[in-house]
Amino acid sequence: MGRVAALVLAAAGISLVGTEAALAGQGANFVLYNHHMEEQGTTEVEVYSDYGRVGNGEPNYTAQMLEVEYSVTDLFATALYLEGAKTFGDDESYEFGSFRWENRLRLFREDTLLNPVLYAEYLYKKSESRYIRDVVGRVDGEEEEEEEGSEHELETKLILGHDITNNLNVAFNTIHEVNLENGHWAFGYVTGLNYTFFRASDSRPGFENLADSRIEKLTLGLEMFGGAGDSIKGLTLAGSKTEQYVGVNLRADFKDEFHVGIGGAFGLTGDSEDAIFRLKAGVEFE
Repeated sequence: MGRVAALVLAAAGISLVGTEAALAGQGANFVLYNHHMEEQGTTEVEVYSDYGRVGNGEPNYTAQMLEVEYSVTDLFATALYLEGAKTFGDDESYEFGSFRWENRLRLFREDTLLNPVLYAEYLYKKSESRYIRDVVGRVDGEEEEEEEGSEHELETKLILGHDITNNLNVAFNTIHEVNLENGHWAFGYVTGLNYTFFRASDSRPGFENLADSRIEKLTLGLEMFGGAGDSIKGLTLAGSKTEQYVGVNLRADFKDEFHVGIGGAFGLTGDSEDAIFRLKAGVEFE
């Protein structure tokens, strides 16, 4: 078993061991989803921004995404995303990248062992799209011609999550993406955790200044994600055939329902991007 595969299996094992702990949706992370949902009638507006250092002689880029999510019920949420991107060194200016329509359905209201959530997303993506929401497929397939047009894809996920303590949530997502034009499937995964290490109600020594501030909670996110093969050449986690990343993220929630996040994802394989610097900010209201 390769080193990347061993890391994935170990992380997945941690994620499925195991109280409202983590923040709804992604918490501090940028790729991983947990099983928590917002209350019915909640609207969230969030802005994401990436700066990618690609490496391998490829130009760097920046990409931004706007999300508007609405919780139809306590168990079902739907969201729209719009992306813009710019590749440095190109003659082209800032371009429209993608449109996404995401839906998440939690199957059981009460906590179960793995708390399954079903995810489905329609994606209209242009060649200018650069924002990394997840990673699927493999990089050792036949060379594909660069298309200047657009792609239509359907992505589904099985989201499994569990609260180990009031402050620690772990999760594992499987990713399945089909190109609606040629029927080719690509697969991926993401696993990790959210750990809330400060709450405004804390009275522990060393947190006195934070307790007097507007900060409601601080959460650390760790995630590992990558491709897991495709329907043409088969499943694999080999580092020579897939992109693999590890991410470290921090989120601050404030008492007025506003939150900000900062993080980084770092490539583990030769075909992965070297590093991605990530930011997000959002607000919730009813």
